[in-house]
Amino acid sequence: MVVPDGPKIPSPAPARSVLFGLPPAGRRFPGAARAAVAFGAPALLAVALGHEQQGLMAATGALAVIFGEGQVYRRRWRVIGVAALGLAITAFAGGLTGELIQSRLAAGGSHWWQLLLVVLMSAVAVAGTFVNSALRLGPPGGFFFVLAAGVGSLITGHGVPPDQVGLWTALGGISALIVGMSAALTRARPPEQRAVAAAVAAVRDFAALDPGAGDRTDARYATAMKVQTAWALLDDARRTGSGSDDLVDALTRAQRSFAEALRGIGDDESDLLFDTGRPAPTPRPSLRYRMLRSLSPDSHAAVSANRIGIAALLAGGLTVALDLGRPDWAVLTVTVLLHQGPDRVRGTYRGVHRIGGTALGLVLFTGLYALEPRAWALILTLMALQFAIETFVARNYGLAVVFITPLALLMGGGGQYGNVLPVVRDRLTESVIGVVIGLAALWSVDRRAHRRVLLRNDQRVLEVLDRMLPLMTGPPDTRPALSGPRRELEFELMGSTLGAIDAAHNEPEWTQAHWTRHQRIRRLGHGVLATDSSPAAPPIDPGKLDRWSRSLAELA
Repeated sequence: MVVPDGPKIPSPAPARSVLFGLPPAGRRFPGAARAAVAFGAPALLAVALGHEQQGLMAATGALAVIFGEGQVYRRRWRVIGVAALGLAITAFAGGLTGELIQSRLAAGGSHWWQLLLVVLMSAVAVAGTFVNSALRLGPPGGFFFVLAAGVGSLITGHGVPPDQVGLWTALGGISALIVGMSAALTRARPPEQRAVAAAVAAVRDFAALDPGAGDRTDARYATAMKVQTAWALLDDARRTGSGSDDLVDALTRAQRSFAEALRGIGDDESDLLFDTGRPAPTPRPSLRYRMLRSLSPDSHAAVSANRIGIAALLAGGLTVALDLGRPDWAVLTVTVLLHQGPDRVRGTYRGVHRIGGTALGLVLFTGLYALEPRAWALILTLMALQFAIETFVARNYGLAVVFITPLALLMGGGGQYGNVLPVVRDRLTESVIGVVIGLAALWSVDRRAHRRVLLRNDQRVLEVLDRMLPLMTGPPDTRPALSGPRRELEFELMGSTLGAIDAAHNEPEWTQAHWTRHQRIRRLGHGVLATDSSPAAPPIDPGKLDRWSRSLAELA
């Protein structure tokens, strides 16, 4: 696809580097070790008590530890706790559904009863995707909740009642909380310190790039996101409020360096996150604000949830129609492809990763299956697989799928073994069905949604500015009322950036036609945020306010 000359817009990473590359992702081993220990500790305890099947559900609940990785310690325990509760609820719901399906099948009912599981997992996928996108929580998203519902359903088929499914999943969540918070007791660098170090290094690398380098446009977005992440973690750790702080000072210097490097590129590339050199970003808006703003058919959350719901129902329904035995596998495949949103290029890359990784993973599964690991051996095998997943998932998803595949199949099998060939054949077929339907939904369902998402996000920036500018003309005692709109403007500007990246990847020609207006909106928004509007600040220049008001009127 040839893009006409014009402003430089973000472009997707080359397929070769995404599909086969193994980029650095920081120190993964400590987090991978915590995930493996949290995963295995409650399961080993269950096995010691003679409850092997229940141990697999405990391991499922322990996946909550993954949600806490990268979070500051004062926030991590809440994140893990909420994730553990969600996993326990979805596993229990899966257990109830599985028990109903098994009772109907045992009474001679049709295999179509499995559609109940498809509907449940699809609903969990829709809800998880919507909430994760609306709140911008980031990885791992809603995938593990869908997995918990599927595993809960399968485990009831091995004689474990639904209440025990929920109970043991909750016990696994407690293990995740203990192990996840154990890092606070060590001398390990806190997450906010690692994030600041990563942001400083990214700014240094960006400033050192050749001005004519072709990858500079994409590198500036990656650098800006790292700066944004570092500020968010510092705020979560309550280190941006008052007084001197070494990390805040280091990030402030890096932000200024980033602003200078951006201004040195030229006017057409200077309107980016933090290009104004403004102070630290404001805290996130309230949960209520973030959820309500997403209750629109044009929001990123609604578009993503809509696609994943349609594809999950179709893929799961087709596997039930073909009587392949594991409709959950097709739904999980669709969830992996679509839960990150409407970016078709990245979704396609994940589809290729899913098929290639599943094929290699089935080879690994066949070898492990032949060993028929049970009890202690099974749990230790799963711990090793979980460690490998966490080591590679941030570097190459396809490689991570090689280990995800045997992990999910061994957990779903409940330590029961038989002829492996039908298992391998059916799981590969279900994966192909999931990938084909997932990609079809990505490329055909509401295929112009990225346009509406970007235009809506830009419009929301203008709406917040329309509320802010009148408040900025008032006396100093009215300025505290600006704190809420400032948080909202920060959030909407980030949404504008993310929407622009998706649109640029999906439809470069259309995006270029709208890029100038998009950049003007962002320049105006960042200019307003760069202004000190605290009660102690001097009055804002009336001439500047007038220019902003005229720009807002033109853009609106």
